[in-house]
Amino acid sequence: MKRILLNLILLAVCLNASAQYGFSIEEPKSKPKQQTKIQQEEQKTEGFKFDVRKLTLGGTLGLQFGDYTLINVAPQVGYDFSKMFNAGVGFTYTYYKDDYTFGTYKGSYFGLNLYGRLYPVNFLVLMVQPEINRMWQKWDDGYGYEEKIEKFVPAVLVGAGVRLGPMTAMIQYDVVQDKYSPYGDRLFYSIGYTFNF
Repeated sequence: MKRILLNLILLAVCLNASAQYGFSIEEPKSKPKQQTKIQQEEQKTEGFKFDVRKLTLGGTLGLQFGDYTLINVAPQVGYDFSKMFNAGVGFTYTYYKDDYTFGTYKGSYFGLNLYGRLYPVNFLVLMVQPEINRMWQKWDDGYGYEEKIEKFVPAVLVGAGVRLGPMTAMIQYDVVQDKYSPYGDRLFYSIGYTFNF
């Protein structure tokens, strides 16, 4: 069995090698066409050309219900500048509510972000995403005491992950580590989708 397999492989290699030596008939070379002045100007100004097929639409959606409720919507619009680099903008809205024995803690964030994603190999994703979030928090102890906090919260997310078709799974971290960051002080994971137009 091994000999038969070895002979078949050698036969395939020999046939492949002999197929590389073919004869071709060269056609006479024609004169290059002369370009008009408009074509020459277009060629000189050729640079970045917007292509709607390179637009991407994606983002994440997060839902959690129970004693701790979390709703997160984060759409993003980007552009494939090359096969290895995508950048864009997005917004995020997060609502959360946490019921304690001694009251309720709830709040929301609305943020704007820029992002850049690098794909060094087909399935690997590296990401950076600076953003600014507006935060509204409220603590109600259930006995009439309320505390409200409203402020802007900066964040810079860095992350790495894998891309499987339109789905991306990433591990991310907020390097700014603001006390009121919506991302906390630990690594977190996210799963998102990206579609081309």
